[in-house]
Amino acid sequence: MRRLLIIFSLSLLFFACRKWAADDLDYLSERAVYNQKVFSPILGRTTLYSQIFNTDNSTTPINFRILNVRYKKDGKPTNDFEQQVEAQIWKVTYTGEEKSLAEIEAKRGVETHPVFEVRPQSGDFVLWAEAGSTPMRQQPDSGYLFDVEATNSGGTRMYKDMSLMPMREQPYAPYEYDAITGIHRANYPNPNDSSIFELIYNHPGVYNMVDDGTNLELKGDSVRVFFHRKGPGNSLSFKFMDKDSLPMNPMNFNLTPWDSLLHGFDKRMTATEVTYQVAYPIPAMRFKTRYTNGDGSQAYVKFSFSRLAFGNIRQIGVLDLNFNIYQKGDWEIIFYFRNNPRFRDE
Repeated sequence: MRRLLIIFSLSLLFFACRKWAADDLDYLSERAVYNQKVFSPILGRTTLYSQIFNTDNSTTPINFRILNVRYKKDGKPTNDFEQQVEAQIWKVTYTGEEKSLAEIEAKRGVETHPVFEVRPQSGDFVLWAEAGSTPMRQQPDSGYLFDVEATNSGGTRMYKDMSLMPMREQPYAPYEYDAITGIHRANYPNPNDSSIFELIYNHPGVYNMVDDGTNLELKGDSVRVFFHRKGPGNSLSFKFMDKDSLPMNPMNFNLTPWDSLLHGFDKRMTATEVTYQVAYPIPAMRFKTRYTNGDGSQAYVKFSFSRLAFGNIRQIGVLDLNFNIYQKGDWEIIFYFRNNPRFRDE
């Protein structure tokens, strides 16, 4: 009996302790840290840095906020991060199966955000694409330092001297200007007015194309790509120029599925170009569709044609390109051939 009484008394003591224990307090680990402290996003693109805060089993949600923003160069405080922009966001999921430009635009909306912000309950950082239209400092400037405060009812942690060093805007990719200096990475001869066309530093894929019997794949730099923004609209045109800078008829690429070449609409084809109405950026988001490369990071286009080569052999010529365009506008992508491909049968 005495033994049972002791056990009962201990049980009451345990439950009494439980009643007065601070069970409702959160836990914030001293080892909770950011796995990344330096950020170098490219202006003009919405960039999300997600899952970079290691909670170390801290109680969530944790509330985050940015404090003490200053220039890295001289330590002077700045409110550059607080500049408000009308940011484009997705309200409904993009699928790549939308049937019109209007259908895509109906899935998007506009929200007001600071140009660079921390998401208050995840610790993720976002630089909005619209920051490219603000006077944010960019490399080679040393950029910004800032601190982040993380708080729950279990305590507060301060993460000091985080660094934001934006890179200059690059309206398309692949891009031929150095990301820091803005200087051309290559200086190829331009077949047209250099004040109009911007030269690209690398080249599309070229397969099974010949000129006078020589495979163009064996002639380095046989095809170069030019990106040209003509105006502020929502179109994208493809053009092909021969070695004399004369337009080639797109119909020479007679196996090309023009109606499903890219996620574009209202196709218009002439003897000199093919034009689509498109949503920008291209791709609309990083998401694999039939119009992108394998991971959805770039749009992919493939132009092909069929001809009979010597020996009555069927030859399939291919020109392809992976690319991005981040800035809305009326754009042209121009393929310039240094050696004219042979489209006719032998």
